[in-house]
Amino acid sequence: MNNRFRNLVYGLAFAIMVGFILRIGKPIFIPIISGIISVYVLSTVATSLGRVPIIGSWTPLWLRHFAALLVFIFLGFLLVVLFADNIQQVIALAPQYQATLLGFVGDIAKMLGIDDEPSWGTIRNLVLGQIDLQRIISTTVTSVSVLGGQVFVVFLYASFLMAERLHFSRKIIQAASTQQDAKRIMEVVGSVNERIGNYLTVKTLVNVLLGLISYVCMRLIGVDFAGFFAVLIGVLNYIPYVGSMVGVAFPVLLTAAQFGSIDAILIVLISLSASQIFMGGFVEPRLLGRSMNLSPFVVLISLTVWYALWGIGGAILAVPMTSVVVIVLAEFKPTRPISILLSQDGNFGNNRRGARTADDKSAQQPVSSG
Repeated sequence: MNNRFRNLVYGLAFAIMVGFILRIGKPIFIPIISGIISVYVLSTVATSLGRVPIIGSWTPLWLRHFAALLVFIFLGFLLVVLFADNIQQVIALAPQYQATLLGFVGDIAKMLGIDDEPSWGTIRNLVLGQIDLQRIISTTVTSVSVLGGQVFVVFLYASFLMAERLHFSRKIIQAASTQQDAKRIMEVVGSVNERIGNYLTVKTLVNVLLGLISYVCMRLIGVDFAGFFAVLIGVLNYIPYVGSMVGVAFPVLLTAAQFGSIDAILIVLISLSASQIFMGGFVEPRLLGRSMNLSPFVVLISLTVWYALWGIGGAILAVPMTSVVVIVLAEFKPTRPISILLSQDGNFGNNRRGARTADDKSAQQPVSSG
């Protein structure tokens, strides 16, 4: 009993220490993990290009990695420019949007019959009248500037990690004490790479398609800054459950400020929601299947925890990081029950026939130094 209590205290203290380190290390960890995630996507894309008959027949792997990295940097640069340019335009239009929004809310009050109430003017002045869109958006500009700096750091990390990846296998073999340990580590790394790489690549493809569909819908309706909101919808869709709702809410709010019309708001809301339902309910499940195999409750908890630690960045990275933890836990007998409980159908603990415990040392052989 004393040993159990002591282990519980040690485990709780360790969890608190890890949480504290993650919290204060947010500026360091998020760019590093984002760079690692980027390498997963780029490596999967480069490998997939090798299967294309025309491209794979004459391009070496390092050239495909380099080309994917260049495209990644170019798209990231366009993303930052798009955000900065659109926010500057929104700042200029902020007073007009604010006036339209106040007029729209006033019309709603008249429809509901509360415009004659003495409290309406007070509510409008104290609540809506105090909303300074220009100040809010100016603060957002600063956030975009910080985002640009972080994107540059992510590019830097991704570039060096792409170069290091070519020598990673050799380093593991040299670092392991036995051939069996080296093989075991490579199996775990391979499992993580395959699952996370496939998930992130397919998820990125789905989000790009969702962004394009949303862009077409908003352009047909005439919503301002359709390209900006299409990119925002695609990025937020990395966040499970909540991201799709938040992604739709932003253009709907802008539609209210731009048009001041219930009809326009409903059209934007219905079209964007239908796009989310179609991609999330039909396309994504068929492309992804159960590649992550995480319990929905575990996804929700991990989303809450990582958001509390790292904000929006943590919410975007929640599923990949939790999946890595579950896959690693499934590779070792003492921790395999935990991975089974965290999975959706319990197959995490049984999907690798080569699993062994730390006590299986009979087959170990020294690693050859040659």
